[in-house]
Order: sequence, then C-alpha cells, then structure tokens
Amino acid sequence: MKQLFKIFACLVFLVACVVAMFGEPAGAAGMLIAAPPVVLDTQQIVFLRSLKEEYQAIDTWLSEAEDLSSFVVDGQTLVFPEGGEDPAVYKNRTTDIDSVEPNEDTHKVSLDVYDSQNYKLRNIYLHALPFDKIQFYTRKSANSIIKQEIADAAYAFSPLKAQRKCIVMGTTGITAPSTTAVARDGFKVLTLDDIVALARACDKEEFPQDGRNLVLPSDMWWDLVNNNKVLSGQLERVPLNGVIKPLIVEYYGFKIHKSLQNLGIGYDLVAKEKAAQGTIITDDVVPCGFVFVKEMVFHAGGLFEMFRKVKNQNTSGRAEEFGFQHRFKADHQMKDQRYSALLYMSKA
Repeated sequence: MKQLFKIFACLVFLVACVVAMFGEPAGAAGMLIAAPPVVLDTQQIVFLRSLKEEYQAIDTWLSEAEDLSSFVVDGQTLVFPEGGEDPAVYKNRTTDIDSVEPNEDTHKVSLDVYDSQNYKLRNIYLHALPFDKIQFYTRKSANSIIKQEIADAAYAFSPLKAQRKCIVMGTTGITAPSTTAVARDGFKVLTLDDIVALARACDKEEFPQDGRNLVLPSDMWWDLVNNNKVLSGQLERVPLNGVIKPLIVEYYGFKIHKSLQNLGIGYDLVAKEKAAQGTIITDDVVPCGFVFVKEMVFHAGGLFEMFRKVKNQNTSGRAEEFGFQHRFKADHQMKDQRYSALLYMSKA
C-alpha cells in the first residue's frame, strides 16, 4: 500500500511541475497528447482522388491515342494480346476454326513509375488552411507528372527512322503554283502541299484512314495555319462565344494538333534518324512533328499513390513531407513502330 502511495505521490508531483511550467492543466494535456496528423487516412484518399481528377482534366492530343487503362490488372501491369497482323479470314472452310489464332501470345507490359518531387511544409500547424495548401501542391504535381508522361509518349509514338510502315519527310516551304520556298529562321516552313504529300505517303503505306493525328510544335503549327485560308478559316468558324482557343485543325484526314509544351523531339540530319530524347535542337538536329494512328498506339494509366511523412516521424527534417506517384505507359501496339511518321523542318 505504501508503495502505491509513493507512486501516486510521484505522479502528482510531476503534474504539479508541468502545471507550474505551463500555467494550467490544459497546457499539460497538450504536451501529453500528440497532435493528430494533418492528413488523415480519409483525407489522403481525398487527395488521391483529387490528383486523379486533376490529371484526367488535362486535355491534350494524348487523349486521341487508344486508352488501355482498363487492361491494367493490378495497377502496375498492362495485359493485352500481342500486336500483330490482321487475323486471317477463311472462305467456305469445312473444318472447325481454331478458337485462338495460333501465333497469338498474350503479353504483359510493366508500366513506368513517375514520381513527383516531394514537398516539405514547415510549421504546417500554423497555417489556417493546411488542407487547401496541400490541395494546391496536389494540383501542381498532377500537372508536372502528365507533362513528363506526354513528353515520353511523344518520343515513343514518333518513329526512329524511315523503314517499312514508318515515314520520314522534310518540309518544302512551297505552295503550288509557286516554286519559291518560304523560310523562317533558317528553316523551310510547313505548307499545305507538305500535308498533301504526307497524306499520299500514308496512303501508299496503307495507313488506316481513320484516327490519323499530326502533332506539331507551336511554331510549325502556326506556320501551317497562318499561311493559308483553308486552315485559318476553320479558326474563324469556331463558335462565337467570345473565346478562341486554337489547338486543332483538320485537313486531308489528319487532326493537326498544336502541342502545348515543348516536346523536344529532334531529327538528326547527319545520322538520318530521330535524335536521342533530351538532345538540344541545334545545328544538324532540327525540330519536327510526328504522326500516330489512334488504333496503333496506346496509353495506359495505373495506380496513383501518395507518400507522406508527418512532422514527428520525419527524421530528415522538421517538416511535413509528401509526394505523389503514378504508373503510366505509352507506346506502339505493333512492333517496329509501324504506322507512324516524322515530319522535320528542312534547312533553307
């Protein structure tokens, strides 16, 4: 009994000391009970949903590619039949047809992992609206992730060099009946005649008629649109709602997209092939656009994740730390980058 009394007396003494330090029992309670984390599990789900909504709301030319996200079985692995030639068709066959094309091989592709830079928020408990502040960075992360994914998709969709079912062409700067090439900044500009030549080349290689998309850097797009009445007229006929947002025009079976970001795709005139991703476009490496066909390429999105350390668990700094991750892949459905084209700016 005396032992219990001693323990109780010690506890009373400790509480009295804390009260003496902070002035009231409420202050002592604040020390004894750790502050709850700013982002609870339910709030984390909200941020992930918000990230997905922000991501999906970004409308780009990538939406024209075949979306195979529903084939991602575990958030990380894309499972689809191997891309090959069209299936054989039999006429008046008297024997049974095989249920599965004999050379077909179901194949799996692991999605790439994209991590946004981590954010650190110091003194987060002093912010009146920490939820809104994290929401702001969630939006920035969504934009940054999709920009990198778009750049990688553009590089994957564009062919390496001219080969079977892959076309590489240069601009001419010529619009018939004139034979004089128009140039800008040392390059021959893209003209409607070039688009016609590109369409003919696609027909010759038996590209599918539907779903042809041409993605151009901003300068090439404006050269093409502003120098002829056909395409500039399309912009004049947009709905008169007071806002003109020129991004897409159509001509000879192509949807012609203006890229909203610098994709950085270059063509090496010496090596006669696409330059490595990230190569500075200068000298013999010239800017270019590319063609893809909707049904011949794919993009697939997988799992969204949020990684987070609360302040009292972060050993690397006195701050709340969080970041986001997305799994994504974009590529050709068929081997050898078939049914794609590269349209580069020729030197004047």
